This record gives sequence, C-alpha cells and structure tokens, in this order.
Amino acid sequence: MSSELRVDRIIPTSGVPTGGGGGIIQVKHTTKTDPWSHPGPYAGYSTVTGLDVTITPTRADSKILITASVNYATQYWQGYGALYRQLSGGSMSVVDGAIGGANGIQPRYSFTGLQYTGSNDAYNQYHGTLTYLDSPSTTSVVTYAIALRSYNNSYRVYCNRNHDDSRTGSDYHGRGASFITAMEISA
Repeated sequence: MSSELRVDRIIPTSGVPTGGGGGIIQVKHTTKTDPWSHPGPYAGYSTVTGLDVTITPTRADSKILITASVNYATQYWQGYGALYRQLSGGSMSVVDGAIGGANGIQPRYSFTGLQYTGSNDAYNQYHGTLTYLDSPSTTSVVTYAIALRSYNNSYRVYCNRNHDDSRTGSDYHGRGASFITAMEISA
C-alpha cells in the first residue's frame, strides 16, 4: 500500500520569504536526440522541431523557470539561438526578456556561437545554454521552444549535428543531444 500527499502549495511556517516562492510545483522536460536543419530563409529564426516543452500552470501567479541545453552548428560563421513562447490560442513568438536589446539591425539572441572559418569548419559544434524565469500569467497551456538562425540567408544552422553530417565513419563529425525543461515555481 502506498500513500500520497497532494497540495497546491507548501509554505514554510515562518511564511514565504520576501521575493521568494514556495517551491517547485511541477516539472516538464523534453530531450531531442535526432538532427535538425533550418528550413530557410536562414537569417530568420525557426523553432527546432522536437525541442519544445509544454506546461499548464496551476496558478496564474506562478513563474515558469526554463532551462535549455542546445548542441548546434552553422554552415559558416555565426549562429544564434533564442527562447520562443506560445500561449494558448496564440502564435509562437520570441520571449523579449530572454534576448538582447534592440540596436538597429543587429541580431538579438539568447546564446551564440562563432563557426571556425578555416579548412576544418565542418567539424565544429557548439553548446548553447539558457536559464530564464518567465511570468506567463495564465493557467492555460504554455509551450516554450528553442529557435535557431544564421547570421545570413546564404548559410544554414543545424541542431544536434555538424554542418557535414555525411561521414558516418568519421570521429570528427559527431551528433549531440539537446534538452529543454520547464519548472512551475509558486509565487
């Protein structure tokens, strides 16, 4: 026989500390191990298929802590990553607080990597990470996703693979895994 305790919130006997919450209410996690290639145009963000997580907050005042670990590569030069969010009934869009501030046409991003442009540029893969505390203010479904882009329309960006993924017998051309986690934090 097993026992189960279910509560909406746990608050210390001394109360919730100023600026602090009551703890983690739920955790959702996604692992992506297959490769992905940006469909183009490459200089615009595109969400990575399968690198998203959906959570339904139990309280409208809850915060959602998003963490992500992304393995990616570019065909040439720079690649950028950003956190996207979709509220129930809405469209997927970038989370403004999770990217850099606007400055003309400069790219805004959560993480970036610079591709080596020498003779071995097809070997490189980068590891981007992010941690962001969001306030979606809803009890409806929220989806968070990672989006990638290149600096230029002429060059691709990839997830979980190198630019050159054709050499299955080569130690230089590896594949990675990427992850995204959403944790509901009580206010």
